[in-house]
Amino acid sequence: MIRFTAPAVALALLGLPLLALLLRRRSPRRLLVMLRMVVIGLLVLGAAGLEVTRAAPDLAVVFAADRSDSMGPDGARLLRGFLDEVRARTGPAHRVGLVTFGAEAALEESLTSQPRLALVTRPRSDGTNIARAIERSLAALPEGRGGRIVLLTDGQATAGNLDAALAAVRSRGIELTVVPVASPPGPEVMVEDVSMPAVVSIGERLPVTVTLRATAAAEGHLRVRANGVLLLGREVTLRPGRTYVDLEPVAIQPGLLRVEASIEATPDGEAGNNRAFALAFVQGRPFVLYVGTPPAPLAQALEVQGLVVRRVQPTELPSSPAAYQGTAAVVLDDVPAYLLSPQQQAALRDYVRLGGGGLVAVGGSRSFGIGGYAGTPLEDALPVSMDVRHRLAIPSMAIVLVLDASGSMGSFGTELAKVELAKETAQSVIDLLGERDLVGVIAFDQVPRWLVPLTPAAQRARILEAVSRIKAGGGTNLYPALVAARDALRRAEAKVKHVIVLSDGQTDPGDFRGLAGTMAEDRMTISTVAIGRDADVEIMRNIAGWGRGRAYIARDLYSIPQILTAEAMLATRAYVIEERFTPRIVGAPAILGDLEALPPLRGYLATAPKPAAEVALQSHQEDPILASWTFGLGRAAAVTTDARLRWTAEWTGWSQAARFWSQVVRWTMSRQTGPLDAYVDADPEQVRIVLDARAADGSPIVAWDARATVVGESGEAGRLVLEQTRPGWYEATTPLPPAGAYMVTVVAVEGGQVVGRAALPLAVPYSPELRQVGLNRALISHLIEAAGARVIATPAEALAPPSAPERRPLATWPLLGAGALAAFVAEVALRRIPAIEYHLGRLAAGAMAFVRRAPPPQELAEDAEYAAADRWRIGDAAEAAARAASMEAAARLYIARLRRQRSDEGSAGGRE
Repeated sequence: MIRFTAPAVALALLGLPLLALLLRRRSPRRLLVMLRMVVIGLLVLGAAGLEVTRAAPDLAVVFAADRSDSMGPDGARLLRGFLDEVRARTGPAHRVGLVTFGAEAALEESLTSQPRLALVTRPRSDGTNIARAIERSLAALPEGRGGRIVLLTDGQATAGNLDAALAAVRSRGIELTVVPVASPPGPEVMVEDVSMPAVVSIGERLPVTVTLRATAAAEGHLRVRANGVLLLGREVTLRPGRTYVDLEPVAIQPGLLRVEASIEATPDGEAGNNRAFALAFVQGRPFVLYVGTPPAPLAQALEVQGLVVRRVQPTELPSSPAAYQGTAAVVLDDVPAYLLSPQQQAALRDYVRLGGGGLVAVGGSRSFGIGGYAGTPLEDALPVSMDVRHRLAIPSMAIVLVLDASGSMGSFGTELAKVELAKETAQSVIDLLGERDLVGVIAFDQVPRWLVPLTPAAQRARILEAVSRIKAGGGTNLYPALVAARDALRRAEAKVKHVIVLSDGQTDPGDFRGLAGTMAEDRMTISTVAIGRDADVEIMRNIAGWGRGRAYIARDLYSIPQILTAEAMLATRAYVIEERFTPRIVGAPAILGDLEALPPLRGYLATAPKPAAEVALQSHQEDPILASWTFGLGRAAAVTTDARLRWTAEWTGWSQAARFWSQVVRWTMSRQTGPLDAYVDADPEQVRIVLDARAADGSPIVAWDARATVVGESGEAGRLVLEQTRPGWYEATTPLPPAGAYMVTVVAVEGGQVVGRAALPLAVPYSPELRQVGLNRALISHLIEAAGARVIATPAEALAPPSAPERRPLATWPLLGAGALAAFVAEVALRRIPAIEYHLGRLAAGAMAFVRRAPPPQELAEDAEYAAADRWRIGDAAEAAARAASMEAAARLYIARLRRQRSDEGSAGGRE
């Protein structure tokens, strides 16, 4: 089939005969005219977009596989079986691609005739974004060509602009088909919702409504808890539909209140939707969260100064910023970083930076640098840095890491985890060593193996590459590994020689006490880190005690690098400054109020102030003793001396000691700003944040800049700018985050100053996917109506040729352009060299004559006889040469006479 992309241009071909007539009148040379007409005709055809269409040799199909939670195990099996059969049926006439989707969509496999369809990619499964899946599928299909998208889904969409995606499908002429993938729905019971006010006052009754939904009659046991305390426990009989349970607990403690409802029912299907919760902020007197171990003289001093103090252990510190609601400030009293999980540290940092909270870190024998703060979220939030190597005279060091690679460490993690552990521990130590310091790594099971002999720390890449070759397996014999470490350190030239052992302690017996004593005599120290729940803590502590080192118990994999960081700093003996001095007040810091002089101190931990920090107290070596700064919306302070009388013993008789500590804490406490009328509304697709800004007289405030931050257990989930959609009304939306507890902080700014702040709770109990039951037939009907989708059931239908085979256009303009160029070159050549036309004409005439009249046989015979007679008359070669010479002489004579005659005629004309 032939077609033109610009038919109007093709009409110019009708004028070619008239143009040929005009050119013929101007030029009698027919061949040139003909070539000129060929050039013009070919160019017109090219400009008109002449195309030749032909049937497509293959079919492009992209399968979009739904891997969201609503599919369930049965749906996942059906999906896997369908794709396996598609792979078996795919042939050379097919090109197949794969898109997997949930809350997001990803192209897992591009178009190919040999697809794997392995479902390797695992998208976020807590949502279904069919619109994004269609967009990814369209991007995988070649532009300008047809194709087919096969949706394998239950149709339970929770996000995305589906209508826009369907419009794109229609505009490109792509065929859309749907394979409904859903097992028959069984009985289902769920806690659909827990609702209560977001903010209440202490002592107020809190109306709570628990919504239960059942698809069939069921019996169950319902439990409702508030911050872990059981409020309600009773048997319930459920009918198909919704059942509402109301209760009114009293808010008795300020801070975050979590009300959680759970049900155990029979019959039931999905267990992930049997528990839901809601959050509320109980307003009351702000309190200070004191984190430390008894005795706690600092907590007592703060209570004496009138502050409400709530005491918790390090393991009880919240792991979500939302749980800090009602907390005015957090005090870390000599708390090492390795006692806090990464989630706890990140939540504390975000509470200060995004929630406007306060943080005070107090020194001691286990905090700041020697507490493993370096490189953690705690260091991010504090006004001091732990890296002070450029300021201290740190002695030369040689450290040997002894890593347990035996089979007994299998309970700790996989082979990959052990390799990563070895690399992390080695790197955490290397980062704290000077370039000339030495580090060695021994891996042991039944026998020790040097992964890295004592090597300068400057060769970081070589050390880490060697450590990555660690292998696990075999028995556990720590004693030979310690002997190897001792022998290597004896040969090393360093002032500090230290061994760090990481093991579960399940080792063969040996004379560890004698070996550790020998090493102590050689000025070597041993520290141990017990790993695993079944670790032999006693033997690890004994080895550390005999080796004059320290013993640690690792909570998890993530705490080990922090332990190693702290241990390497302690081993240098340079970060702990124990000298008597009187701290000096720098300037007139607001954090100290009117305090003018402080008693002497006996020590502190060396740190370095950050560029934006304000140093209020300095040591005799100009190290910070008290530093503070503003961190995001909150404030943080660092006191590098202790509060447990090791270095502040001379403060016991100072009457202003309690006031000093309370002033530091009060300076960091969240500052009160004007109240904001804000609220948060969540639905299965998005979160909507609204701020209604009004003055005291009710008039709208239009000059504010409003922004909001959503923070959860895994960190910051979103940062939004609230747009003013009408006078005084600011709002923004963000996609619904994954399940968890969140804090939404709304801040209003005017003229560069914060004029208001509000903190609101946001609860996402479980994925919206788990609220869906069965197949969403309404959405599938919408696909059929809006995009002409077809519903199919088998892989054969998915790969079947289309009813109207796609015809792909073949552009002819390259051939037409080449032909026009060739004709133009020929025309130019004929104009410049007329002899070509002459010879072509003779050849053409001869050819025409030969075609018109063929000589008869008698004439051919006579020509042959004449040719023979001519040859006989010529004679031999000598005679022929003589005859030729005679003819040449006659010709020369004739030419000479002609020249003479012309010369005479010219003379006669001159005389006349």
